[in-house]
Amino acid sequence: MSLTSNVFPHPMAPRWWWIYYTIKTAQDFCKAEEQPQPVVLMFSADFNEACKVMKKPFRDMALAKKKQAIFCLVDVDNKLKDIVEKYRVEALPTFVLIKNGKEQKRAVGAKMDELRIIEGNI
Repeated sequence: MSLTSNVFPHPMAPRWWWIYYTIKTAQDFCKAEEQPQPVVLMFSADFNEACKVMKKPFRDMALAKKKQAIFCLVDVDNKLKDIVEKYRVEALPTFVLIKNGKEQKRAVGAKMDELRIIEGNI
């Protein structure tokens, strides 16, 4: 099963849709990196207030661009230390746009202007 089929259809009801995929394992992350379409990562933590504020704009962007990209939430508390180090996440939230397996754009913090730049490059 591809990551795309895990991202969009909701398993509980055929008319529901996931808005973004939550990365829980390193395998999930590898699947996301290998996708042919762009991938937008949001590195986040539940305890961080800025992350809570930016989840709605991330969700809105995912809804608007769901056919052009895959959106993934990476919880930094979820034992994904290698991924956090690979993408040099030093502040939360951090948004990363990946195309063809390579980082293209990055936005750090609760900055709507930077998030719009990522959205414009999808």
